[in-house]
Amino acid sequence: MGYARILKDNNGKPSGYRECDGEVAFMPEQQSYENIFRRVKIDLATMEVLNHDFIKDKERVYRRGVLLCGITPEDFHIFNPAYIGNHQIIYTPYGDAKIAHPETFEILDDGIGMYGPEGYGRDAEFVYFFTYSTETCHAVRLKTCKNPAAFTILTDGYTKDDERVYFCQVTVKRAIPQSFSVLSDGYACDDKHIFWRDQLLKAKVQNFVILGDGYANDGRQVFHNGVPLDTDSKAFALLGYSYVSDGIRIFGEGKQLDTTPQSFMLLSDGYACDDKHIFWGNRLVDADFDSFRVMEDGDAEDNYHYFFHGTMIKKKVRR
Repeated sequence: MGYARILKDNNGKPSGYRECDGEVAFMPEQQSYENIFRRVKIDLATMEVLNHDFIKDKERVYRRGVLLCGITPEDFHIFNPAYIGNHQIIYTPYGDAKIAHPETFEILDDGIGMYGPEGYGRDAEFVYFFTYSTETCHAVRLKTCKNPAAFTILTDGYTKDDERVYFCQVTVKRAIPQSFSVLSDGYACDDKHIFWRDQLLKAKVQNFVILGDGYANDGRQVFHNGVPLDTDSKAFALLGYSYVSDGIRIFGEGKQLDTTPQSFMLLSDGYACDDKHIFWGNRLVDADFDSFRVMEDGDAEDNYHYFFHGTMIKKKVRR
Protein backbone atom coordinates (compact mmCIF):
# COMPACT_ATOMS: atom_id res chain seq x y z
CA MET A 1 0.00 0.00 0.00
CA GLY A 2 1.36 3.42 -0.99
CA TYR A 3 1.64 6.63 0.95
CA ALA A 4 -1.55 8.70 1.35
CA ARG A 5 -0.79 12.20 0.08
CA ILE A 6 -2.77 15.25 1.08
CA LEU A 7 -4.44 16.85 -1.94
CA LYS A 8 -4.02 20.59 -2.35
CA ASP A 9 -6.34 23.12 -3.97
CA ASN A 10 -5.44 25.47 -6.83
CA ASN A 11 -3.87 27.89 -4.36
CA GLY A 12 -1.62 25.23 -2.90
CA LYS A 13 -3.53 24.98 0.37
CA PRO A 14 -4.03 21.50 1.86
CA SER A 15 -7.55 20.09 1.67
CA GLY A 16 -9.29 17.48 3.76
CA TYR A 17 -8.86 14.94 0.97
CA ARG A 18 -6.11 12.34 0.58
CA GLU A 19 -5.18 10.09 -2.32
CA CYS A 20 -3.52 6.69 -2.11
CA ASP A 21 -3.03 4.18 -4.94
CA GLY A 22 -5.66 5.88 -7.10
CA GLU A 23 -8.31 6.09 -4.37
CA VAL A 24 -9.46 9.33 -2.75
CA ALA A 25 -11.01 9.79 0.68
CA PHE A 26 -12.03 12.67 2.91
CA MET A 27 -9.71 12.39 5.93
CA PRO A 28 -9.35 15.84 7.53
CA GLU A 29 -6.97 16.61 10.35
CA GLN A 30 -8.97 15.95 13.48
CA GLN A 31 -9.80 18.50 16.17
CA SER A 32 -11.30 15.81 18.39
CA TYR A 33 -11.22 12.06 18.98
CA GLU A 34 -13.69 11.54 16.14
CA ASN A 35 -12.09 9.87 13.11
CA ILE A 36 -13.58 10.75 9.73
CA PHE A 37 -12.91 8.56 6.70
CA ARG A 38 -15.19 8.87 3.67
CA ARG A 39 -14.07 7.28 0.41
CA VAL A 40 -15.23 9.17 -2.68
CA LYS A 41 -15.78 7.89 -6.20
CA ILE A 42 -13.89 10.29 -8.41
CA ASP A 43 -12.14 10.43 -11.78
CA LEU A 44 -8.52 11.38 -11.11
CA ALA A 45 -8.04 12.69 -14.65
CA THR A 46 -10.75 15.36 -14.25
CA MET A 47 -10.53 15.81 -10.47
CA GLU A 48 -10.37 19.37 -9.14
CA VAL A 49 -9.82 20.17 -5.48
CA LEU A 50 -11.75 23.38 -4.83
CA ASN A 51 -10.96 24.00 -1.16
CA HIS A 52 -10.69 22.08 2.11
CA ASP A 53 -14.22 20.66 1.91
CA PHE A 54 -15.15 20.54 -1.79
CA ILE A 55 -13.86 18.36 -4.60
CA LYS A 56 -15.32 17.56 -8.02
CA ASP A 57 -14.71 15.76 -11.30
CA LYS A 58 -16.55 15.83 -14.63
CA GLU A 59 -19.63 14.11 -13.14
CA ARG A 60 -19.80 14.71 -9.39
CA VAL A 61 -19.37 17.24 -6.60
CA TYR A 62 -18.54 16.27 -3.01
CA ARG A 63 -18.67 18.27 0.20
CA ARG A 64 -16.72 16.84 3.12
CA GLY A 65 -16.72 13.49 1.39
CA VAL A 66 -20.49 13.40 0.85
CA LEU A 67 -21.88 13.33 -2.70
CA LEU A 68 -24.10 16.32 -3.51
CA CYS A 69 -26.88 14.47 -5.26
CA GLY A 70 -28.36 16.29 -8.24
CA ILE A 71 -25.68 19.00 -8.22
CA THR A 72 -23.82 19.27 -11.49
CA PRO A 73 -20.09 20.07 -11.50
CA GLU A 74 -20.67 22.49 -14.36
CA ASP A 75 -19.55 25.95 -13.24
CA PHE A 76 -19.34 24.80 -9.61
CA HIS A 77 -16.61 27.11 -8.35
CA ILE A 78 -15.30 29.27 -5.53
CA PHE A 79 -16.69 32.79 -5.62
CA ASN A 80 -14.53 33.90 -2.68
CA PRO A 81 -13.72 32.48 0.80
CA ALA A 82 -17.32 33.13 1.94
CA TYR A 83 -19.24 31.54 -0.96
CA ILE A 84 -18.91 28.52 -3.25
CA GLY A 85 -21.40 26.94 -5.65
CA ASN A 86 -23.08 27.26 -9.02
CA HIS A 87 -26.44 28.05 -10.61
CA GLN A 88 -28.12 25.32 -8.52
CA ILE A 89 -26.90 26.02 -4.99
CA ILE A 90 -24.57 28.27 -3.02
CA TYR A 91 -22.70 27.24 0.13
CA THR A 92 -20.98 29.13 2.92
CA PRO A 93 -18.10 27.46 4.79
CA TYR A 94 -20.72 26.20 7.25
CA GLY A 95 -23.41 24.85 4.92
CA ASP A 96 -26.23 25.79 2.56
CA ALA A 97 -26.26 29.58 2.17
CA LYS A 98 -30.01 29.47 1.41
CA ILE A 99 -29.77 31.75 -1.60
CA ALA A 100 -33.22 32.17 -3.16
CA HIS A 101 -31.99 32.49 -6.74
CA PRO A 102 -28.52 30.95 -7.07
CA GLU A 103 -28.62 31.29 -10.85
CA THR A 104 -28.39 35.09 -10.46
CA PHE A 105 -26.07 35.14 -7.45
CA GLU A 106 -23.04 37.41 -7.47
CA ILE A 107 -20.52 38.44 -4.84
CA LEU A 108 -20.01 42.07 -3.87
CA ASP A 109 -16.60 41.94 -2.16
CA ASP A 110 -13.56 39.72 -1.64
CA GLY A 111 -15.19 37.67 1.14
CA ILE A 112 -12.29 38.23 3.52
CA GLY A 113 -13.10 39.45 7.03
CA MET A 114 -10.69 40.46 9.76
CA TYR A 115 -10.52 36.96 11.26
CA GLY A 116 -12.24 34.71 8.73
CA PRO A 117 -14.58 34.45 5.72
CA GLU A 118 -17.10 37.29 5.58
CA GLY A 119 -18.89 39.07 2.79
CA TYR A 120 -21.92 40.32 0.90
CA GLY A 121 -23.66 38.81 -2.10
CA ARG A 122 -26.92 39.32 -3.93
CA ASP A 123 -29.32 37.68 -6.32
CA ALA A 124 -32.24 39.11 -8.24
CA GLU A 125 -34.37 39.45 -5.09
CA PHE A 126 -32.19 39.77 -1.96
CA VAL A 127 -28.91 41.04 -0.56
CA TYR A 128 -27.09 38.54 1.68
CA PHE A 129 -24.39 38.76 4.32
CA PHE A 130 -22.33 35.93 5.79
CA THR A 131 -19.80 36.12 8.61
CA TYR A 132 -17.62 33.43 10.14
CA SER A 133 -18.83 34.50 13.62
CA THR A 134 -22.48 33.63 12.91
CA GLU A 135 -24.36 30.92 14.75
CA THR A 136 -26.16 29.93 11.55
CA CYS A 137 -24.88 28.06 8.49
CA HIS A 138 -26.61 30.29 5.98
CA ALA A 139 -26.14 33.85 4.81
CA VAL A 140 -28.50 36.40 6.35
CA ARG A 141 -30.90 38.35 4.14
CA LEU A 142 -30.85 42.13 4.42
CA LYS A 143 -34.64 42.30 4.41
CA THR A 144 -34.91 46.09 4.43
CA CYS A 145 -33.11 46.33 1.09
CA LYS A 146 -35.84 46.32 -1.58
CA ASN A 147 -33.57 47.01 -4.55
CA PRO A 148 -30.54 44.68 -4.54
CA ALA A 149 -29.25 46.15 -7.80
CA ALA A 150 -28.75 49.49 -6.03
CA PHE A 151 -26.91 48.01 -3.05
CA THR A 152 -23.40 49.42 -2.72
CA ILE A 153 -20.57 48.62 -0.33
CA LEU A 154 -18.83 51.69 1.05
CA THR A 155 -16.01 51.56 3.64
CA ASP A 156 -15.66 51.22 7.42
CA GLY A 157 -18.64 48.82 7.61
CA TYR A 158 -21.09 51.12 5.80
CA THR A 159 -23.31 50.09 2.89
CA LYS A 160 -26.29 51.69 1.19
CA ASP A 161 -29.01 51.27 -1.40
CA ASP A 162 -31.25 53.89 -3.00
CA GLU A 163 -33.43 54.22 0.14
CA ARG A 164 -31.29 53.46 3.20
CA VAL A 165 -27.81 53.53 4.67
CA TYR A 166 -26.60 50.62 6.80
CA PHE A 167 -23.81 50.04 9.29
CA CYS A 168 -23.04 46.36 9.77
CA GLN A 169 -26.54 45.49 8.45
CA VAL A 170 -28.23 47.92 10.89
CA THR A 171 -30.18 50.79 9.30
CA VAL A 172 -28.63 54.18 10.00
CA LYS A 173 -31.75 56.17 10.83
CA ARG A 174 -32.25 59.55 9.12
CA ALA A 175 -29.24 59.04 6.84
CA ILE A 176 -29.72 60.35 3.29
CA PRO A 177 -28.24 57.85 0.80
CA GLN A 178 -27.89 60.35 -2.03
CA SER A 179 -25.51 62.62 -0.08
CA PHE A 180 -24.04 60.08 2.34
CA SER A 181 -20.27 60.02 2.64
CA VAL A 182 -17.93 58.00 4.85
CA LEU A 183 -15.32 60.10 6.66
CA SER A 184 -12.93 58.09 8.87
CA ASP A 185 -12.63 56.57 12.36
CA GLY A 186 -16.23 55.32 12.09
CA TYR A 187 -17.64 58.78 11.35
CA ALA A 188 -19.81 59.60 8.34
CA CYS A 189 -22.08 62.39 7.17
CA ASP A 190 -24.74 63.47 4.73
CA ASP A 191 -25.87 66.99 3.85
CA LYS A 192 -27.66 67.43 7.18
CA HIS A 193 -26.27 64.96 9.73
CA ILE A 194 -23.15 63.51 11.35
CA PHE A 195 -23.01 59.83 12.31
CA TRP A 196 -20.74 57.52 14.22
CA ARG A 197 -21.47 54.02 13.01
CA ASP A 198 -25.27 53.73 13.30
CA GLN A 199 -25.63 56.59 15.81
CA LEU A 200 -26.87 60.07 14.91
CA LEU A 201 -24.73 62.72 16.61
CA LYS A 202 -25.77 66.21 17.70
CA ALA A 203 -23.03 67.90 15.73
CA LYS A 204 -22.74 70.70 13.17
CA VAL A 205 -22.03 69.33 9.71
CA GLN A 206 -20.35 72.48 8.40
CA ASN A 207 -17.69 72.64 11.13
CA PHE A 208 -17.15 68.93 11.78
CA VAL A 209 -13.50 67.87 11.68
CA ILE A 210 -11.95 64.44 12.25
CA LEU A 211 -8.93 64.80 14.54
CA GLY A 212 -7.75 61.18 14.62
CA ASP A 213 -7.62 58.31 17.15
CA GLY A 214 -11.44 58.34 17.28
CA TYR A 215 -11.67 62.03 18.20
CA ALA A 216 -13.66 64.66 16.29
CA ASN A 217 -14.67 68.29 16.86
CA ASP A 218 -17.45 70.51 15.51
CA GLY A 219 -16.22 73.69 17.21
CA ARG A 220 -18.68 73.32 20.08
CA GLN A 221 -18.28 69.72 21.15
CA VAL A 222 -15.51 67.12 21.12
CA PHE A 223 -16.40 63.47 20.50
CA HIS A 224 -14.52 60.22 21.02
CA ASN A 225 -15.96 57.27 19.12
CA GLY A 226 -19.23 59.17 18.93
CA VAL A 227 -19.41 59.94 22.66
CA PRO A 228 -19.39 63.66 23.62
CA LEU A 229 -16.64 64.65 26.06
CA ASP A 230 -16.80 67.21 28.85
CA THR A 231 -13.91 69.27 27.56
CA ASP A 232 -12.99 72.66 26.11
CA SER A 233 -13.24 72.21 22.33
CA LYS A 234 -11.28 75.41 21.65
CA ALA A 235 -8.14 74.30 23.52
CA PHE A 236 -8.42 70.63 22.59
CA ALA A 237 -5.20 69.06 21.24
CA LEU A 238 -3.98 65.57 20.34
CA LEU A 239 -0.90 64.40 22.23
CA GLY A 240 -0.43 60.98 20.64
CA TYR A 241 -1.36 57.34 21.39
CA SER A 242 -5.03 58.36 21.85
CA TYR A 243 -4.11 60.82 24.62
CA VAL A 244 -5.51 64.36 24.38
CA SER A 245 -5.55 67.53 26.45
CA ASP A 246 -7.67 70.67 26.70
CA GLY A 247 -5.09 72.49 28.81
CA ILE A 248 -6.85 71.55 32.03
CA ARG A 249 -7.54 67.82 31.71
CA ILE A 250 -5.95 64.76 30.10
CA PHE A 251 -8.01 62.08 28.37
CA GLY A 252 -6.92 58.59 27.35
CA GLU A 253 -9.09 56.85 24.75
CA GLY A 254 -11.94 59.22 25.62
CA LYS A 255 -11.75 58.77 29.41
CA GLN A 256 -10.55 61.53 31.73
CA LEU A 257 -7.39 60.48 33.57
CA ASP A 258 -6.46 61.36 37.13
CA THR A 259 -3.55 63.58 36.15
CA THR A 260 -2.72 67.09 34.94
CA PRO A 261 -1.24 68.45 31.70
CA GLN A 262 1.68 69.91 33.67
CA SER A 263 2.88 66.53 34.94
CA PHE A 264 1.74 64.29 32.07
CA MET A 265 4.35 62.84 29.71
CA LEU A 266 4.21 60.39 26.81
CA LEU A 267 6.55 57.40 26.95
CA SER A 268 6.31 55.04 23.97
CA ASP A 269 4.21 52.15 22.59
CA GLY A 270 1.02 53.62 24.07
CA TYR A 271 2.40 54.12 27.58
CA ALA A 272 2.44 57.46 29.42
CA CYS A 273 3.14 58.69 32.92
CA ASP A 274 3.00 61.59 35.35
CA ASP A 275 5.07 62.00 38.50
CA LYS A 276 3.22 59.18 40.29
CA HIS A 277 1.38 56.94 37.80
CA ILE A 278 1.85 54.82 34.70
CA PHE A 279 -0.95 54.86 32.11
CA TRP A 280 -1.84 52.74 29.12
CA GLY A 281 -4.78 54.13 27.16
CA ASN A 282 -7.52 54.87 29.67
CA ARG A 283 -6.14 52.60 32.39
CA LEU A 284 -3.73 52.90 35.27
CA VAL A 285 -0.93 50.33 35.08
CA ASP A 286 -0.31 48.66 38.44
CA ALA A 287 3.46 48.85 38.17
CA ASP A 288 6.39 49.90 40.31
CA PHE A 289 6.84 53.50 39.20
CA ASP A 290 10.55 53.87 39.93
CA SER A 291 11.66 50.75 38.03
CA PHE A 292 9.11 50.78 35.18
CA ARG A 293 10.47 50.88 31.65
CA VAL A 294 8.97 50.37 28.20
CA MET A 295 10.70 47.87 25.92
CA GLU A 296 9.06 47.52 22.48
CA ASP A 297 5.90 46.34 20.69
CA GLY A 298 3.70 47.02 23.73
CA ASP A 299 5.98 45.17 26.16
CA ALA A 300 7.15 46.73 29.42
CA GLU A 301 8.58 45.66 32.76
CA ASP A 302 9.40 46.75 36.27
CA ASN A 303 11.51 45.00 38.92
CA TYR A 304 8.69 42.58 39.70
CA HIS A 305 6.51 42.02 36.61
CA TYR A 306 6.28 41.86 32.84
CA PHE A 307 3.50 43.82 31.07
CA PHE A 308 1.88 43.76 27.65
CA HIS A 309 -0.42 46.59 26.53
CA GLY A 310 -0.67 47.75 30.11
CA THR A 311 -1.66 44.37 31.55
CA MET A 312 0.56 42.40 33.90
CA ILE A 313 1.21 39.06 32.20
CA LYS A 314 3.91 37.44 34.32
CA LYS A 315 5.69 37.81 37.62
CA LYS A 316 9.46 37.86 37.64
CA VAL A 317 11.26 35.07 39.46
CA ARG A 318 13.21 36.58 42.34
CA ARG A 319 16.61 35.00 42.97
